Amino acid sequence: MKKVCMIGSGAFGTAISSLLADNGFEVNIWCHDPYVAESVAKRRCNELYLPDTKLSKHIRPFTDLAGALEKVTWVFEATPVPFLRSVLQNVEPYFLEDQVWVMLSKGIENKTLFFPSQIIDSVFNKNVKKAVLSGPSFAKEIVLKKLTAVNIASEDKSIAEELKKMLENNYFKTKIISDILGAQIGGALKNIIAIAVGILDGAGYTDNTKSFLLTTGLSEMVAFAHILGAEKDTMYDLAGLGDLVLTCTGSLSRNLMVGRHLGLGEKLDDIVKKTGVVPEGVNTSKSVYEMIQKNEIHLPVFASVYGIIFGEKTVADLIGALHL
Repeated sequence: MKKVCMIGSGAFGTAISSLLADNGFEVNIWCHDPYVAESVAKRRCNELYLPDTKLSKHIRPFTDLAGALEKVTWVFEATPVPFLRSVLQNVEPYFLEDQVWVMLSKGIENKTLFFPSQIIDSVFNKNVKKAVLSGPSFAKEIVLKKLTAVNIASEDKSIAEELKKMLENNYFKTKIISDILGAQIGGALKNIIAIAVGILDGAGYTDNTKSFLLTTGLSEMVAFAHILGAEKDTMYDLAGLGDLVLTCTGSLSRNLMVGRHLGLGEKLDDIVKKTGVVPEGVNTSKSVYEMIQKNEIHLPVFASVYGIIFGEKTVADLIGALHL
């Protein structure tokens, strides 16, 4: 049985580990939280992030990176972007030249404004063999074996094709693209638009207005991708439009949920205390706003969402930012 490693034991890391185990792989999953490692080892369940879901015996939890990475060529990482650099710095002593990394994180690092693929190259100080997996894929539905399709993005066709063979089965499908930057842009920016849709929902706006926002948000994603040198078509693929629709309409969307609380007039600190959730879109909005300022880009919806989250703008400003 071929062995792979998953760095990160949150909901999505656990779900992809479950998929890989279903496909005949032994998965070493590194757990930052010892409680998660214990629940997987003793009760075959990630009680913290995916409760009531039975996990395969072929998923082996580790709390030490050395053990998790031993004799492993394929490494998947599913670490929140704010913590990705520090985790990779701890991984660095065990990094090997022949390793292939699959990036599952979605977001843009604050201050450096790096995407996950750029973070790993900067930490390991080389152009790492890698691919990005991104698309409309709630973790809970993957574990429940609901039909799901995502993009595999890699500049190396052989890596993409091998990864496709590793992941695909009767309920999980993939489409290969070469635009690794675009796939990450789509995965990061759709979270901000989901917060925006939630804000309008919480403030009492109806479906017509939310659809207007969704369309405007997609056009701003396309403009942002073009400015950064990514392919516009990627924004209309699974990693772009597909993920955008899921995150803005799905019942399991944390970004949408936090947006609703903001739309009700609640402050971010109070929302975090109440829900225990800091969705990816909050941190990403800081990075995108900085990129807007730095490059003098006109993206009024993204700018308005940042302003609402951090107290400078109102829902009326977001409505005023909608454009055709």
